[in-house]
Amino acid sequence: MTVAVILASLAGGYVARKRGLLPQRVADWCMTFVAVFGYTAVSFLTIWVLDAPRVSDALLPVLAAVHWAMMGLAALLGGRAIGLNFEDRGLLAVAGAAGNTGITMGGIVLYLLYGEQGLGLVSLYCLSWTPMTVLFHYPLARHFAHGADRRPLGRLMLQNLLDWRAVSLPISVVSIILCLARVPRPAFIDDLHVVDVLMVVVTAMAYFGIGMRLHLGDMGRLWKMILALGALRFGVGVGLGWSVVALLHLTPWPLEGLRLEVFVIESFVPSAVIGVAVASMFHLRPRCASILFVANTVMYLVLVLPIVMWLWGRGPGAG
Repeated sequence: MTVAVILASLAGGYVARKRGLLPQRVADWCMTFVAVFGYTAVSFLTIWVLDAPRVSDALLPVLAAVHWAMMGLAALLGGRAIGLNFEDRGLLAVAGAAGNTGITMGGIVLYLLYGEQGLGLVSLYCLSWTPMTVLFHYPLARHFAHGADRRPLGRLMLQNLLDWRAVSLPISVVSIILCLARVPRPAFIDDLHVVDVLMVVVTAMAYFGIGMRLHLGDMGRLWKMILALGALRFGVGVGLGWSVVALLHLTPWPLEGLRLEVFVIESFVPSAVIGVAVASMFHLRPRCASILFVANTVMYLVLVLPIVMWLWGRGPGAG
């Protein structure tokens, strides 16, 4: 059902743009809603009912944030090394830093491999999404967008805390407090399948907006960035993931078992939808962001996912 929603929404957005049924600004509205309100609502409702994590589990969102930041730095350095201009280096970092670790890709893979235990750890892993989006992606996109604010990234991070688009950060804090206080979530949320409905709506709006921004004729001139993003997400990503795991084994808190496998598999999933959303919100070449996202997702499904299922499909420890 998820794949059907993604493909239908992507095609619907593409057709709507090609036939002039909707103005381009609708894509910006969709992506802003997804990034600011959609993900915030889903995150709030799902964090609220998480089981109280063990101390060792608290490492997962921290390591996810560290990996995200390292990938962003690697993208900026790599973009400079291959001769990308200032704006394209920022776009490569926005597209490459964050992986599609949630239920639209990484979560599905881990659910197929490990069932609800894997999906529950994905929820913990993704707790870093909201703060990293607000404190890392927003100022990064704002800094590199054409004609945007050129103040230092550190100052922009602080400024973003007061930006209306940062509403997800305090709301996530509230949901964590509710979770730790064991405040019961209202029964009607489960009875009406509110989270399920939200997931369908958010996923559909995200991919519809991406479809509206998709110009397949631009793909040829973006070949360098497409290959660079592939090398970043599927090569550098897993390399950095294993490096973090190796360093942790020198500490009293090594990642082991299913938690190790969740972290490694999530370290090289394809580019995240949030990259397109943020590029659209801050006008950082959103057409190119959509192409990079689609191309990187197809590369993962065709080339990488079969290897993941072969290596890890034999059960915990198989990879």
